[in-house]
Amino acid sequence: MHLNGARSLHSFTLVQSREKISLLIVDDDAPIRKLLERVALRAGFEVGLARDGVEALEMLEQRNYSIAIIDLMMPRLSGYDLIQKISTMNPRPVILVATAMTNSEVSKIDDTLVRRVIRKPFDINTVAETLIETAKQIAEKKTAFETGVVIASPDSTILRVSAEELNRQVTEETEEQKKKEEDQTPPKSDHPVN
Repeated sequence: MHLNGARSLHSFTLVQSREKISLLIVDDDAPIRKLLERVALRAGFEVGLARDGVEALEMLEQRNYSIAIIDLMMPRLSGYDLIQKISTMNPRPVILVATAMTNSEVSKIDDTLVRRVIRKPFDINTVAETLIETAKQIAEKKTAFETGVVIASPDSTILRVSAEELNRQVTEETEEQKKKEEDQTPPKSDHPVN
């Protein structure tokens, strides 16, 4: 097994987060699983390991993983089939594919389900950078949803509105609506009608 960049494993930037990002590594090759686990642990991830797609599905049913690195060629349940099964899950992990397959074989994967393909033999610096970049994207998305509302307009423009701004706008609209209703209500007369 050829490992590019193996000597620079100690130079990874740790993931800075309040909670560790969970990662599921799915590969039937034990040395590859261990290498990916070592890279992920050093990068600050919480790691689960599965030997094949069947074991991975069992683990995904027991807990939510933020990211899954999936080998395509495995016994019992291939990576292709595992990705299709994961596509029906909610929530589902961000999928990274690890493979030595050719581009024509990889092109059979639904690219709306796979964030990135990591080529074997691994350059472990690239693996670490990909994991950290993916974790940051997940954290940014989570923060955006916790601190505000993300709105997609019909022309696909993405707007991010803070929770405070959204609350202010709703309050103003509610007050305007109440004022309009009051203006439309006839005034009460002091003189009773006989």
